[in-house]
Amino acid sequence: MITRSLAALALAMGLAFSPVARADAPPRVLALVTSADPQVQGMAFVLLNQMRQQGVTVEVMLCGAAGDLARRDAPAGEPLRPINASPAQMFRNLVQAGVRAEVCALYLPNAGVGPEALIEGVRPAAPPDMARRMLVAATRVLPF
Repeated sequence: MITRSLAALALAMGLAFSPVARADAPPRVLALVTSADPQVQGMAFVLLNQMRQQGVTVEVMLCGAAGDLARRDAPAGEPLRPINASPAQMFRNLVQAGVRAEVCALYLPNAGVGPEALIEGVRPAAPPDMARRMLVAATRVLPF
């Protein structure tokens, strides 16, 4: 009886809408890729692709030098061994596979370009939405 009363009180106070994980929530990973190092970028994309193939919902936000990977005019870059693909190619493959991909809200204005400079499937992040998604308990945030 006390448990039901507390649950009703929490619901009335709006606490039931806090960012907690549901027991049946699928695992989610949000990767924040900021490194300019091609090996770090490449390893991030290799691991994210493996997670995606294992059923994890994967999202990527690029910022700083890593944001350049999302540009239409991004250089192809040197292929990394043993994958024989550059970080730009690996990132594009993730986007083509349906991974939600964004550049941080600071990237475009500081790069001096607009959203039209981004490859198809990548958009600028909205800070309120990104913050909300980062706080969901079922989401693991991974910095690279």
